Amino acid sequence: MESDGLRRFIKNFSFDQCKRGSQGFNRILIQLFGLLGHGKSSFINTCIYVWEDGEFQNWAKAWGTDGGKTTERIPYKITENITLVDNRGCNKLEDRESGEIFAQLGNLLPLGKDVGMKPGFDLIERITKAEKEVRSSDFIIPVFVSSVQKTNTEEEKGTLRTILHTAQKLTGVFPIVVLTYKTSGSLTEKEALFRDIGIERIFSFENYTTEDHMKTRGKHEGVLNFLCEVIKEVQFRVEHPRDPLKEIQERKQFVLNFIHESAKREEQRKLENKRALDKALLEKKLKQEEEMRQRRRAIEEREQEMKIKRQEEELARARELQNARQEQELRDLEEMLKEKKNKKRFGFFKAKK
Repeated sequence: MESDGLRRFIKNFSFDQCKRGSQGFNRILIQLFGLLGHGKSSFINTCIYVWEDGEFQNWAKAWGTDGGKTTERIPYKITENITLVDNRGCNKLEDRESGEIFAQLGNLLPLGKDVGMKPGFDLIERITKAEKEVRSSDFIIPVFVSSVQKTNTEEEKGTLRTILHTAQKLTGVFPIVVLTYKTSGSLTEKEALFRDIGIERIFSFENYTTEDHMKTRGKHEGVLNFLCEVIKEVQFRVEHPRDPLKEIQERKQFVLNFIHESAKREEQRKLENKRALDKALLEKKLKQEEEMRQRRRAIEEREQEMKIKRQEEELARARELQNARQEQELRDLEEMLKEKKNKKRFGFFKAKK
């Protein structure tokens, strides 16, 4: 389908024209989510630039490759029936921040308001307060945005799999993946990573930017095909009976259960960390005590060795003194015998005279 045909397909989409009618839906909410600085805002700029086909602007306030400036759920209207949402990104794919991701992804937090990124009961309270502000008539399409520039560790790959599969359970739709900065890394490896996870629809882009927004057919048709794919997914899903009010309540319960389970895991993690710390402290204490005992034993052994050495030296001196006395006594005895002998000899000569 040529660009004009793609545009007509996107522009003319309406839930009322679906096989079963609107069933209570009136807007597709394309929910962009992912890590900070992976190009969500730049992708929104690209989509708006392609759709409006006018002058480029930094509509989503993208800030280059570092990114991470979005702190709200900001909606960007594409057509009367399609809206892109720039959700706040997270620092890490972990339980502590996943609750916030899923609360946004499930459309349980209001659009256009700051997202606090505070887990636990604070998040539950914000979800409860937002009940009257969120719309059940939004049909959610999750879109995970990932930069080809960024590499993933084995641990991150496992966590990524969990996040995407949980997003599917939450929304009923397996996320579409958008890869940004496609020429700044190994696109093949990144695509293989997501296909291994089970992702069926992957789109790769080199976003239009303030510095480089020369229009190309490839980029334009890529964005239009992406939007068409979103619409086709929605049309496929609404061929079956749907109940928007029931679905948003189910999403809410799903996220609340997730927060509760995350809190339990966090408490368990803290408990295990405390046990590990206590064990480490105990081992350190026992090691220090053993080292003290060894030092005391070494000191006692040295003292004993010195005592024995002193005793041996004293015994040796005593022997030397004894030997010296005995030798002196022998010399004295010899002298005495010699004198006696001399006296007898002298007396003998005197008597003979």
